[in-house]
Amino acid sequence: MSAFLRLTVALELTTVSQRLGGQTMQKVLVTGSSGRIGRAFFAAYHERYQFVLSDLNEPTYSVSGQHHFVRSDLSEANAAADLCQGVDTVVHLAGVPDPNALFDDVLPANILATTHLIEAACQANVRRFVFASSAQTIEGYPVDRQIVPGMAVAPANLYGVSKCYGEALCSLYATRHGMSCVSLRIGAFEPADGPPLETLRDLSAWLSHRDATHLIDRAIQAEIKGSFIAHGISNNRFKRLDLTETCKVLGYAPQDDAFSTFPIPSA
Repeated sequence: MSAFLRLTVALELTTVSQRLGGQTMQKVLVTGSSGRIGRAFFAAYHERYQFVLSDLNEPTYSVSGQHHFVRSDLSEANAAADLCQGVDTVVHLAGVPDPNALFDDVLPANILATTHLIEAACQANVRRFVFASSAQTIEGYPVDRQIVPGMAVAPANLYGVSKCYGEALCSLYATRHGMSCVSLRIGAFEPADGPPLETLRDLSAWLSHRDATHLIDRAIQAEIKGSFIAHGISNNRFKRLDLTETCKVLGYAPQDDAFSTFPIPSA
């Protein structure tokens, strides 16, 4: 990022919120904003929040009005500092989401980027840090075992390991610096009108677009101190991850059920 662009961004982010229609509009930084979840969240809540969008790639949707986009590589140590200035909440969606990713892939995108970003958020006194974790943090458990709060992590790949690291960072910053952090263990994020899900495991871990954007909104708004790990799936008839505590703490109210939305796989 050039010195001129850093100055421009810093000036634009000096106000934490703006008045719109008599209500305070929170300023939310969304990293990975050009990805599927970032795009869906912006589309659903662009009238509620003032967005600072960031990604390596330009968004394919229109960004205008009180929102703006900043291209950034968060694996660079100083890239996040200006982005976090004047921001109320960071929603960190950026990263490599591939379960088959190699260490050289997850190191910059998932480990270094998350480390630099949460430190920048801490230095900027950001109110809430929302981290997009993954159900891959517990994928090592048998598929017929439901995951409940308090169970140890059990990643089955390096991508899952990198998400365990992010959850641990949130715990560290909550303990050491008093930050408020929410980690969202996102399941199988697929459109309801897309191809059928191939396995019963995917059905049990499905997260619809509507429920995903609602979950992120609740992660921003809920009154939480310290670090909390939430389970990010829909209200599926059979649930890979138990939702009881997530619904109670966040006020999450998922509407969709994979077993009513998709055909049931034969195996």
